[in-house]
This record gives sequence, C-alpha cells and structure tokens, in this order.
Amino acid sequence: MKSQVKWGAALILLGVVIAPFAFPFLLFYAVPLILIGIALVVFRSREDRIEQIQE
Repeated sequence: MKSQVKWGAALILLGVVIAPFAFPFLLFYAVPLILIGIALVVFRSREDRIEQIQE
C-alpha cells in the first residue's frame, strides 16, 4: 500500500473519530481532515502518471 493511501486512511479515520465530540466546535478540524484524506486516496497515483509523461 502506498504511503498516500495510508495517510489518507489515517486522516479520514482521525476526522471521523473527532467529529462526534463537541459537535459544532470540532467540525472545523474534522471536516478538513476528512477532505484531505479523501483527496490523498483519490489522487494517489497522480505522481506516477505525471512522471511517465515527462520521461
């Protein structure tokens, strides 16, 4: 498993764990963590494609 997937899963998990505690206040931290984690998982192989095109 690539490190982007590991970090993405960890950030999503952290965001989901933080979200229920002190609901309105900690959403400022939970939502960006979840979004960054999703972005890491979705764009995980983007670097490989860019490097292949440049070579």
